[in-house]
Amino acid sequence: MCIAGIGFLGEVIPVATREFAVFHGRFGRVAVGAIAFFLWANEPTMAKKYKVVPGDPPITVDIPAAWDVTDSKRGIQASTADEEVYIWFENYKPNQFEKILDEHKKYFDEQGVKITGEPKQDEKAYTNFVIKKSDYPATYEGKPTVLRYLSVVPRSEEKRHLLVCYWASPDGDKEYADEMEKMMKSLGASIDEQ
Repeated sequence: MCIAGIGFLGEVIPVATREFAVFHGRFGRVAVGAIAFFLWANEPTMAKKYKVVPGDPPITVDIPAAWDVTDSKRGIQASTADEEVYIWFENYKPNQFEKILDEHKKYFDEQGVKITGEPKQDEKAYTNFVIKKSDYPATYEGKPTVLRYLSVVPRSEEKRHLLVCYWASPDGDKEYADEMEKMMKSLGASIDEQ
């Protein structure tokens, strides 16, 4: 004895197949819904590649799609939607370095950021470039703030240098740490290609 049922389009299908079709249909809807939710939930983590230093190959960085990115005089500025984190990528010629630092000092003075001591500095030399990192003790509106500079200095005098300036609230620094780590890894991978 063969037990059969009527399918959605009126076709006769065996019960076992019909049960699979019902399961498959439900599973399919659940799977599509789960994928759509996953993509929607993870949209902010998708990133867009930005060129921060011209060249062949250029130096690039991947910035999360949810961040606001604008052009600046020598590169780009990116910030989180809640403005808890700002980061600038500026390429420059060596003779422009002091001018850039003066511009940054003026900007941070206008914003109310006060540097409260000497920076903690670190330097690492690689085959084609040197990376210098400076963490400044600073306050914003009387409260601690995170102010960090990263300078990428190529050994070739023909190449442009890169200055990365990072300013964040302590909470923003923690909240966006994973995104910043991915961003810096993408920058490091691009620098390694030089």
